[in-house]
Amino acid sequence: MPKLFTTFRLGILAVLTGGVLLASCSRQQQAEAPAADQPPYAAVARGRIDVEGGLVRVGAAVDGTVARVAVRDGDQVKKGQALIEFNPAAAQLAVDAADAELRQTQAQERVLRSRLPGLKQRAQRLAEAAAGGAIDGQAADDARNAVAQAEAEATAAQAAVDVARQKLRAAQWTLERQQVRAPVDGEIVGLEVQVGNAVTAQTEMLRLLPKRRLIVRAEVNEAYVAALKTGMQAEIVEESAPGGTPIPARLERIGSVFQVMSPGDDPQERISRRGVESLLSIENPEKLRVGQRVLVRFLP
Repeated sequence: MPKLFTTFRLGILAVLTGGVLLASCSRQQQAEAPAADQPPYAAVARGRIDVEGGLVRVGAAVDGTVARVAVRDGDQVKKGQALIEFNPAAAQLAVDAADAELRQTQAQERVLRSRLPGLKQRAQRLAEAAAGGAIDGQAADDARNAVAQAEAEATAAQAAVDVARQKLRAAQWTLERQQVRAPVDGEIVGLEVQVGNAVTAQTEMLRLLPKRRLIVRAEVNEAYVAALKTGMQAEIVEESAPGGTPIPARLERIGSVFQVMSPGDDPQERISRRGVESLLSIENPEKLRVGQRVLVRFLP
């Protein structure tokens, strides 16, 4: 009987020991499983897709009234292509007036200069006569003064010609700006005027998406900035679909200035956070759009 009891106790102890070992192994496997499934990240940040250099904002260089709009949103345009035209009537009148003024001043300048040879010749003769005692010296002095005055008037007339020429150039410049042309190749993405609109100089009329590479601008919290290094690899996913296929990216630049980060979509988020803007290049940006929000995961 004692032997049977001892055997029974040993059996129970073996069962309990085996259960403890199995539970321990199970907990260890559960703890290790997430580490194997979830890759480590040096930092995670919110970002948005942008085009290198940003969108090109096209504005009016002069005041005018829109007479023709030659493009629509979505149109592909080439550098130098006419996009918007103003009514050129007033600008053309200014050119005609400036041209007439120039011709008038040139005529006046020619008349004044045509008098100089005769005045100089007379002054020379009188000077010689005065030297020989044939005439009073006052007459010779008056002749010299007449030459000096005529030369001063001719110089002033030449200055008037130069001013009139500059006015004509300015009027021609304004006339040329009656057509707004594309500064670069790109796509029209924000047309904001129509025929009949009166616009003033510097008024933004449209935005142009230039044909440049897409980038990511990510705001990295100051707590993780120290973990970043230029050239490190990253992956980006759409903020609306964080479980989607990641797109490879590379950290090109780390900002040098801390700034207040943009608040998130959570209305309860009221704490001002600081961070730096970092710029990343994208390997395959075909499915991305400018302005799209993304999550950036920096790989160690």
